[in-house]
Amino acid sequence: EEVEVERGGMLVVQEEEEEENGSPPRLFAQRSLKLSLRIRLECTVLSPSNDVRCRFPVLNEVVIDRGSSSFLTSLEAYVDGSHLATVAADGVIVATPTGSTAYSMAAGGSVVHPSVPCMLFTAVAPHVMGTRPMIFPDHCTLQIRVPEDSRADAAVSFDGKYRRLLRRGERVVVRVSMFPVPTINRRDHSVDWLEGLRKSFGFNYRVGQRSLYDDNEDSKP
Repeated sequence: EEVEVERGGMLVVQEEEEEENGSPPRLFAQRSLKLSLRIRLECTVLSPSNDVRCRFPVLNEVVIDRGSSSFLTSLEAYVDGSHLATVAADGVIVATPTGSTAYSMAAGGSVVHPSVPCMLFTAVAPHVMGTRPMIFPDHCTLQIRVPEDSRADAAVSFDGKYRRLLRRGERVVVRVSMFPVPTINRRDHSVDWLEGLRKSFGFNYRVGQRSLYDDNEDSKP
């Protein structure tokens, strides 16, 4: 038997042989389950004439990048219809709090608690020093558009899958989905999350400093 359990920002599959006292089947039997809801994103690719090319739900992140081009990609970003930035970079990541510990974190984005209702906007290797990661509330709608005067087409992928070409004039519309993913907590969603960060990334862990003096020394300056 396999059970999905959350650890840090990730969902992992636990085999029955690896179960401990706090394993999901035992918690089912004890009727002491604690659930948390993980935000998902609804991502829609629209043509210049507003035709829907595709639509995918995303648990971690949607990535718009330069694809096979050797040039920086130029992407126009909008928040609720207002222009946010024209980003010159290798790409742009829009992530959920769950995905904040994946590609977004590697690109310099914030690590966000999974219960925070938000979306993360992170540029990948931006060419302008003023481009910084940003966090938007869950009621916002983000749009990432490839301008008509871009040097090349871009590419888009959803949770690392379903990669496809994003042509000039096309855009990706990203909003928080109405259908979150329920996950089982071993103890508490904060305890599980922090424990997962420490185990997976050595988060905020550092070997303690040794004393400047030997315990056997009789005198100290």
